[in-house]
Amino acid sequence: MLGTLKRHPRAILFSVVLHVVVIGLTLLEFSGQKAMPVVSKQGMVDKTIQAEVIDQKQLDKRAQEIKKKQADKQKKEKQKNRLDKLKKKQQAELKKKKQQDKKNKAAADKKRKDDARKKKKAADAKSKATAAKKKKAEQKRKAEAEKKRKAKQAKEKAEKEKKRKAELAKKKQEAARKKAAEEKRKQQQAIKKAEKEARLKAEAEQRAKEAELKAQLAAEERQRADASELSKYKSAIISKITRNWRRPPKSDKNPVCDVHVLQGPGGIILDVTFGNCPGSPEYRASVELAVYKAEPLPLPAKGFEHLFQREINIAFKP
Repeated sequence: MLGTLKRHPRAILFSVVLHVVVIGLTLLEFSGQKAMPVVSKQGMVDKTIQAEVIDQKQLDKRAQEIKKKQADKQKKEKQKNRLDKLKKKQQAELKKKKQQDKKNKAAADKKRKDDARKKKKAADAKSKATAAKKKKAEQKRKAEAEKKRKAKQAKEKAEKEKKRKAELAKKKQEAARKKAAEEKRKQQQAIKKAEKEARLKAEAEQRAKEAELKAQLAAEERQRADASELSKYKSAIISKITRNWRRPPKSDKNPVCDVHVLQGPGGIILDVTFGNCPGSPEYRASVELAVYKAEPLPLPAKGFEHLFQREINIAFKP
């Protein structure tokens, strides 16, 4: 019985649920609720058995399906194992074949190398013998050629030395001739240079004297012109001051008065002072007034601007 329960758990679960439903219906009947169709105990048991039979069939069918799947799986695993063994066998045979081929190739390579080494050794021996023979013949030929070359070289050297000495003697003669000609040319150049320098010096001295004389004359002329213009410049200033002077009342004596005038650019008068002026204060005041009235004082003529004097001393005499 316990084994049957373990094999059909779903049937047991269905049976338990059915019994619970029956018990619930019975309780409802006794509680005075609306009457419901009474289900007999025998009918409930039959239904339970019927459900259990149906579930058993389904379980058996499911078990058969599982068993079939397991059998298919075991069959596939056997086929896979058989294929794996066949594949491993083929791989082992292939590996063995490769190893044998490798051994065969190594043996063939060794034989080929040995044959080539023997052949090369024989060829080298033959080549050495031939090379030794050729070397001996070449050495003999080179010795004869060297002997001829040295004889020819000695002859050419003697001819070159003879030619060199002749050319050297010729060059020395030519150099001596050129040296004499160069010395003569230098002497002539030195004479010409000295004559030219003397002539240029004399001309320069003459020009310097002429320029100095000319400058002296010009300076003297300039000094005369400046003196004349300065005299005119001062006369113009004195004349303008005199024109602006007015005799003060009750002034009988009007002596010469030394006036010092300080002027700025344009003849603007900055200050007036007196030196020796023995006249009366009214006389000095009239002279000072005349100076200021003469502002702006006359300027030097054009071209003589350098004669402008900031301080002018005037001997004023009415």
